[in-house]
Amino acid sequence: MHYLFVIGMCVAFCFKVNAQQKLSFNQDSLLNVVNGNTSEKQKIQALQDLSDHWLYIDSAKSMQYAQNAFARSVKTNDNLATAIAHYYVAGVYMEHYNLIKARNEFQRTVSLLKTDTSYTAQRYLARTWHNIGAIAQREDNTEEFLRLLIEKACPILERIGDSLLLAGNYYDIGNVFCDIRQYGKAFSYFQKASNIFSAHNGYAQAVESRLGMVKALLYQEDFSTANKKKMQDNLTFSFQLLKNHPQAYPWLGYYILQGMFQQYVNKNYPEALANYNKGLAFADKRQEPYNRIELLNRKYYLFYDQKQYAKARDMAYSVYKENANYPLSRNKLINLKNLIDVEEVLGNKDRAFSLLKEYVDLADTVNKKQTNVKLNLIEQKYEHEKKEREIVELKAENHLNAVELKYNRAILTGTVLALGLLLILLFLGYLLYRNKQMLSKQEKELHEQQIERLRKEQQLNFFNAMIQGQEQERKRLASDLHDGLGGLLSNIKLLLSKNPCVEENEMAQQQHQTILNKLDAAVNELRRIARNMMPETLLRFGLVTALRDFCEDLERSGVKISLQTYGFSPQDDKNQQIMIYRILQELINNAVRHASAKNILVQCIQNEEKAYITVEDDGLGFNLNELEQKKGIGLHNVKNRVSYLNGQLDIQSERHVGTTINIEFNLINETNKQAILV
Repeated sequence: MHYLFVIGMCVAFCFKVNAQQKLSFNQDSLLNVVNGNTSEKQKIQALQDLSDHWLYIDSAKSMQYAQNAFARSVKTNDNLATAIAHYYVAGVYMEHYNLIKARNEFQRTVSLLKTDTSYTAQRYLARTWHNIGAIAQREDNTEEFLRLLIEKACPILERIGDSLLLAGNYYDIGNVFCDIRQYGKAFSYFQKASNIFSAHNGYAQAVESRLGMVKALLYQEDFSTANKKKMQDNLTFSFQLLKNHPQAYPWLGYYILQGMFQQYVNKNYPEALANYNKGLAFADKRQEPYNRIELLNRKYYLFYDQKQYAKARDMAYSVYKENANYPLSRNKLINLKNLIDVEEVLGNKDRAFSLLKEYVDLADTVNKKQTNVKLNLIEQKYEHEKKEREIVELKAENHLNAVELKYNRAILTGTVLALGLLLILLFLGYLLYRNKQMLSKQEKELHEQQIERLRKEQQLNFFNAMIQGQEQERKRLASDLHDGLGGLLSNIKLLLSKNPCVEENEMAQQQHQTILNKLDAAVNELRRIARNMMPETLLRFGLVTALRDFCEDLERSGVKISLQTYGFSPQDDKNQQIMIYRILQELINNAVRHASAKNILVQCIQNEEKAYITVEDDGLGFNLNELEQKKGIGLHNVKNRVSYLNGQLDIQSERHVGTTINIEFNLINETNKQAILV
């Protein structure tokens, strides 16, 4: 149900520059520390707390406090204090969308802290990695944000035992999983965060983690009695904690989720609208643009649900206008899709078509951008490994030079001392030289192995990126065909069916009915094509169900297909299920279209970590030598996919008898992925 997809929610609920913000704040006491007879360290800390407080209220004042703290920190000649000062300056840049300067300041923080093992340094290092990831998220690279949280920030916090800050990162991981629609994982991380925050009364995150659990349950769209009670209990808990703090930041999340709860669960539309309007007023007061966009978007869905399409269109265009100021392309795509829907409902076909072209152009740009990001990450990894390899080679060269110098000195000393010792030294020199040659040979072989391994890894990554790109494009095209062109054909049929001009003319009626029948056939064919490009059953119910539907669909054409499966589960890796489905889809289509087969046997078996595929038909068969010369695209794609899986492909065919194709490969996991590279 697309109504429950939220624009910018992950950004809306992220912790304020990862700082632990209490609901209460005493500005006067901090100013007394700054202006009073206190130590320089205390003054710097107070200035940074003031900067953090004003971050979302007055950006100029926040930057003033941060720069004051930075100037004082530099004078202390303390790397830790300077690193923390860079961190707070970066936070102001980040929250007001000067992302380039923010990243530069955060990188300076990393450079100063990476060798400092103290608790404070490691704590700020974890917070810095978090915020570098948040910058990547604002640049439409959610995967990088998730990677930095899981691989950088959380391990540091677990090591130093900072449970409160770790809970904050769990909360953000939950938001990322919500953003990529893995709501079960999102709920799990929100619950982890809530369990930790429950012991720290007074923290805004205690509310936000509870609201995160509500959000995950809403997105799952399971409004059972038990889930409804969980949502109501968490909303009530949040309200009780917030009611004595009318200016607290989590009110924004509360208004959004309370409105959604009333809209989708209780169907209380007036109450939902009241909460959205309260949230808009609060967002405007606090200058929260992302939350403002989200609340406008929520009002769009509310009006659309009530069939108040003119109001819904006004809300969608308000979102369209404000989205222009921010870089989140996925939000713009959702907004364009909403505009297309409402313009179509209102009968503005030309405007809907114009918006559709804008949607397609932006979707192509997003796909290209995501591909470039992945390629850049691969290139960066390669350059990093190359530099490390050069350092190793330089150290080895220096070591060899030192050994050679020692050897020469030994020769000189032996010559001076005695001719008799010279023979011994020469013998030792020979042994040393031989060892050096062996070491050089071993290093050369190791170097070549590393290069070959890197080449294989790059090939694997490139092919994986290509396959994922193809599947994403299939999914996008299938969605566009089904929702866009399918809707247009249905509208055309509706318009034709209401044509009053053919009622008195029998021949015109027959022609009119023929046109309607052909439109029905076109719609059915379009849906079949969209389903074959990206079967919904494959994503929702797994490989076995998708294969069964595919075979049953082909059997309507007169082909008898016997499908035998064993060992597969809907919980298996989705990418791997898609890979197997595409292989079988291509082989079965070849048997039907090119071999004119009447009977097809399909076996797909999983046994522990191995998969076995067999497709046998009684078709025309072919000559294997001729097949190699033709190099058909379909079988070529199958060979590429099997090669990617490091599998074995065996084809047996005889003319006018039939064809048998056997495929065997290991199921890819982290263990055998290394085996593939070796």
